[in-house]
Amino acid sequence: MAKKKLYISLPITGLPIDEVKKQAEFYRNIWSKKYEVITPFDICPEQNKPYSHYMGKDIEALLECDVIYMSPGWVHSKGCNAEYQIAKIYGIEIKG
Repeated sequence: MAKKKLYISLPITGLPIDEVKKQAEFYRNIWSKKYEVITPFDICPEQNKPYSHYMGKDIEALLECDVIYMSPGWVHSKGCNAEYQIAKIYGIEIKG
């Protein structure tokens, strides 16, 4: 039986990208024994795209997941709040 997919939602905008990538990998390591983990960096590795491009790809990936993990600080991020609301609307299990 395939593992369920878990999307990591974490604040990115305005933060040092290398630090956020480290956080994403930290959360991947925590959850990867139980889930197939997807982070925003898996979805959109390219840089210098418009914000709308990243959010669109992230939402598309989220809708293909079974679970979302809301990392600390998510309430202060517009993108994370959007992902949270989408998870609620579509019945995706929310952790965090």
